[in-house]
Amino acid sequence: MAGETMQYKRTVKGSVGAGMGAIFNGSGRQYYILQHKDDTKFHRVGESQKIIVDQLELGRSKECQVRFDEEYCPTVSRRHAAIVKDAKGWKLIPLSQTNSTLVNGMVVNSAWYLENGDEIQLSKGGPRLGFIVPAGQQSLVSTIKLTERLNLFRQQALRPYKTAIGVLSGILLVALCAGGFFLWNQNSEIVKLQDDLAKGDEVINRLKDVSDSLEQTVRNLKRQNERLIDKTDNINRRLIMFNGEISEEAEKLVLKSTYIVRRESIKITYPDGHIEVLTPNDAPDLFGLGTGFLLEDGRFVTARHLVESHKFIHNLDDHEKIKLNTMECNGCDIEVSFGAYSTDHAFTFTNKQCVVNGVEDKIGRIEVDTDGDGEQDLVRLALLNNTDWAYLRTSFRGTLKVCEDIEKTIVKNTKLRVYGYPGGYDEDHHTALRGSCVVAKNGLLNGMIVVTERNFEPGNSGGPVLAVKPDGNAVVVGIVSSGYGDTVGHIVSITNLK
Repeated sequence: MAGETMQYKRTVKGSVGAGMGAIFNGSGRQYYILQHKDDTKFHRVGESQKIIVDQLELGRSKECQVRFDEEYCPTVSRRHAAIVKDAKGWKLIPLSQTNSTLVNGMVVNSAWYLENGDEIQLSKGGPRLGFIVPAGQQSLVSTIKLTERLNLFRQQALRPYKTAIGVLSGILLVALCAGGFFLWNQNSEIVKLQDDLAKGDEVINRLKDVSDSLEQTVRNLKRQNERLIDKTDNINRRLIMFNGEISEEAEKLVLKSTYIVRRESIKITYPDGHIEVLTPNDAPDLFGLGTGFLLEDGRFVTARHLVESHKFIHNLDDHEKIKLNTMECNGCDIEVSFGAYSTDHAFTFTNKQCVVNGVEDKIGRIEVDTDGDGEQDLVRLALLNNTDWAYLRTSFRGTLKVCEDIEKTIVKNTKLRVYGYPGGYDEDHHTALRGSCVVAKNGLLNGMIVVTERNFEPGNSGGPVLAVKPDGNAVVVGIVSSGYGDTVGHIVSITNLK
């Protein structure tokens, strides 16, 4: 979301002040996460940084809190961009006069208010970062341990204010010394009490009060320990509930309801009524393959980025996608026909029959002119987030069941099974291949299941992700959406389907 053009200036309040506020008053402050989507010298793919200060700079300068190197990132400026918090939220401010700053593939030239799930890119072809705001109470700084907050404050203080931080450290040191003297003085009082034990009942009663207090503390600690043991046991029980090995019979049912999805044709109806039909020979880049699956209630489910692939643009060189997207934005009707094929069943459908969620799509212009009108193309961009799903209702009945309680199912280290067609399509014979991944954190993150140790590929997109019970039966928990680097992946929770 665009904001007003503004003059950017480093401030002690935005860096040191905000950091101190995060340390001593974390309950009233929010933080956000920057997720690195490219390998650089200082950061790896999938790395996440929690940001607790109100003023953050990105660039190659040693003074920037998020640094990039010249070897991997030659098009990143020394001070490339800043993220600043104000009353309305966090906004991205381009600082470089020579290299562009992009949000979701579009160049921004003034302050831009960031939204959860936005992708920041420092110059075309430069490093990309995901902007993530944790959900609900998890976004409060108070959920971060104090030691971690102190470390984040040290890392994110701007170098020009290191002297100020040194002064504050000195003040803290004096305070600690004063506290040490207080403790020493209290210790002296205890020694004195020990010397006076023989003087009367008053001293004995005072010590008894201390003893009672300690006993109460021990009882409280014991109860807390018991609750922690119960919580650990509960997590372990949940992990066992969905870490079985799929049975041969259950896998046959999964394969029977898993389909390869192939784009067959694209029909373009222009505003004047003229119709054009594209086939794979006309525009190969628009005719990819993916996966879908049929639930027992008759819904056929796949990924939205397969059904409406022209709205998912991640490279300005995807001219065919951009052109189709622009045509739709300028009044053309786009109808994509698909074929769905399982081991013993086939049917056809179109994008018009599918239910999708486009409320988070962003409309704007990008630095491409595919129609030659001298203006940047107008496009509608969809995000690879929890809206990356699509389904249509059919008269068929599948064999796959939906998990009833995903929040309790998604436990860290649970192994999930993935089925799909990473190998493509064979006219004579095709069978869905089994893959896997491991849940990386408990519960959902903005409607997504974060996984690692993934071995699924682009052809798996839209395929079913299943948890397996101890009896060998499987239930659907999500839809294959995207992957980052070699191991990290995102699964759309099946609960997002509306």
